[in-house]
Amino acid sequence: MPTVSADLHYDIHVFCCINEREPGHPRGSCSARGAQPLQAYLKARGKELGLGSRARMNKSGCLERCELGPVMVIYPEGVWYTYSTRQDIDEILDRHVLGGERVERLLLKPGQTLPAPTEPPRLKLTVRSVSSTAPDVKRYELAAPDGGDLPAYTAGAHIDLFTPEGLRRSYSLAGDPEDRGRYLLGVRREADSRGGSQWIFENIRAGDELTASQPRGSFALADEADSHPLIAGGIGITPLLGMGHELRRRAADFHLHYCTPSEAETPFTEEVKSVFGDRVTFHHDGGDPSRGIDLQAVLGALPDSGHVYLCGPSGLVASAKSLYGHRDEALFHAELFSLDAEPPARDNEAFDIFLSRQKTTLTVPEDKSILEVVREAGHAVETSCEDGLCSCCQTRLLGGRAEHRDHVLSSAEKAADETIMICVSRAAAGETLILDL
Repeated sequence: MPTVSADLHYDIHVFCCINEREPGHPRGSCSARGAQPLQAYLKARGKELGLGSRARMNKSGCLERCELGPVMVIYPEGVWYTYSTRQDIDEILDRHVLGGERVERLLLKPGQTLPAPTEPPRLKLTVRSVSSTAPDVKRYELAAPDGGDLPAYTAGAHIDLFTPEGLRRSYSLAGDPEDRGRYLLGVRREADSRGGSQWIFENIRAGDELTASQPRGSFALADEADSHPLIAGGIGITPLLGMGHELRRRAADFHLHYCTPSEAETPFTEEVKSVFGDRVTFHHDGGDPSRGIDLQAVLGALPDSGHVYLCGPSGLVASAKSLYGHRDEALFHAELFSLDAEPPARDNEAFDIFLSRQKTTLTVPEDKSILEVVREAGHAVETSCEDGLCSCCQTRLLGGRAEHRDHVLSSAEKAADETIMICVSRAAAGETLILDL
């Protein structure tokens, strides 16, 4: 019989479920929720922290916590955790494995098989300053109340602000992502405001406190791009300012085309000149888009493999997309703040959804959205625009084919049917959708 070497004895064993089920299985699985790459990250991170001789990071079959997954159990204590991000894993390793302290927010109770209701994380921010940067556009500088570091974000990201009336509105982060001491926002007062920008304009002053979401976003720089042309329309400059900071730091090849009615109506003029220098071209159209940027010339000058980033009114985005549409869709990166017109009416059919983590089937009638039905059943879902623009309600799709009606996912992502914006999208004819909710 072989002897057991002391080198094979571990103080800690971590078992991570990586169980797989056939696609469309109503219970889902830990692998369907990203367990395999997360377990690989856990193992690599453990080695980086020097845990190789103390802790063994094991793969496991089904641990019968499918509705809570991905899950792990840590022995000898027998402590169970649910996790979904690399940040969760880092916290478990740093606080539990190294520090001996349990991570309460990820902890599972003995015998727990269904998710417990949770409150999403919120930030408390202090308004450091408010200033005008163009007619009907204000610049807001926000900081942590204690002056400490704010959560990190990537160029192009945004935060959501919450009003006392319960509104939630998204605003792009216009500052330098490396500056953890502040968040910089630009807010335009819209004539047909649904309450968000109007409330901010009329009520927010320096010294006030705001409640915000954590930074997030799907509008990001493509690391593989050789050059980065950017096109902004009005207040659409805000996410591109953050990108400008990052591109300058990378010493990348980039140029900004900035479209506004006039010099006086150009938000963040000084910041744009400071960040982009001689890499910016201003296009003032006097309120007539036909006298502004020549999109055909700008886009036609790009190489066939060139990426382009655009943020602004839906008309500008649509025009650019139609001119760039003959190229690979993955090269066109755009973000909309709002829709210029109501989407066309469509014929809806009723369909069923199955909430995998709740073991519940619900029917979505033709006159309601998935989001409305889920909320009526008592399940909280984070939302913001509810127009299919912001990705806040993006939900993992475990089974069924969707009819995607959002403005976020690419054609390839829609064809893959891995996620769905439940505020606007529906099931394809005859399909039941299995949602990771």
